[in-house]
Amino acid sequence: MSTTGLPLSTSRRTVTIKDIALEAGVSLMTVSRALRKQPSVSARLRARIHDIADRLGYRPNPLVSALMSQRRAGKPPHYNLKLGYITQFPTRAGWKKIRIFGQFYDGAAQGAERHGYQLEEFWLTEPGMTPQRMSKILMTRNIHGLIIAPMPLPGSCVDFLWDHFSAVAIAYSLVEPSLHRIAHNHFNSMRLIMQKLWERGYRRPGLAMRRSLDERIHHQWLGGLLAEQKVSFKSPPVAPFLVSDADWTEANFRKWLDRARPDVIIGHHLYMEEWLRNSNRRVPEDIGLVNVDCPSRTGPASGIYENAPEIGEAAADALVAILQRNEWGVPTLPRTVLIQGVWVNGSTVRPPVNQK
Repeated sequence: MSTTGLPLSTSRRTVTIKDIALEAGVSLMTVSRALRKQPSVSARLRARIHDIADRLGYRPNPLVSALMSQRRAGKPPHYNLKLGYITQFPTRAGWKKIRIFGQFYDGAAQGAERHGYQLEEFWLTEPGMTPQRMSKILMTRNIHGLIIAPMPLPGSCVDFLWDHFSAVAIAYSLVEPSLHRIAHNHFNSMRLIMQKLWERGYRRPGLAMRRSLDERIHHQWLGGLLAEQKVSFKSPPVAPFLVSDADWTEANFRKWLDRARPDVIIGHHLYMEEWLRNSNRRVPEDIGLVNVDCPSRTGPASGIYENAPEIGEAAADALVAILQRNEWGVPTLPRTVLIQGVWVNGSTVRPPVNQK
């Protein structure tokens, strides 16, 4: 324990130069000059102040450091700082093929720019790359703020040198370490879907999608459906069609459809409407169809628009706030911010009963 009352290495409280000055018994200006290694401070005192800064866990704020450097050089303020956007798909552009992942990035880039940062992508699966090597590359380039993009597989881990970074994850696929996280409120969106279906007279909603999609979000879609089924529908639920990627076929879907007899399908893929037509079922005359991830706020698909650009922008906002608070490493108490989706009326479900 130091004389300031701060733990020497484990505190997540932001350490300032005032704390260092109190510990060293010198002025704030002396600490500032010593940390910048100015010769006006003796080598012995500089070394002692640096030792105290290291013990207290002091980290300079990169945004403030850049601004002060420009002021000392007599230049007008100009922010040329970067945030890293970390991806780990098998190919460099693999994540760009998934619409919502591209929307995450666009929103994050817009948010970063609003705060005076540029967002730059870094690919962790580059040949010969390791998380430790990537950490050192980022540190060399003075990039200490990271947005961890959704990983290709759920349950992913990234072994960065985390003590040197401030970081925020998008969505749920990164499980280790446990970082601050921005995600869509999938559980609430499923409850909203179920309420909209009840208003439209549907009583046998069936969930049909690849199991891996629900696993990515810790089964929040399934949980929301079962909760609302029990609370509002108060009837035995339709057995969901949640299968492996290998078993996700039109033939297996049709077998489930004939056996389970849902009156509306809740799914993830727009092509399911073609599958229903191939089974001689008209949408929405014979059966309804809801998409949990509509491409936009308008369009033919009924369901939920997840507001993906806003999720990316919120990730950039959260990261800049962490950097400004000088918070580094894996947080002791990670926060999760949930962004709400909106219902899209579309044309693949019938209108509410009282509007017919």
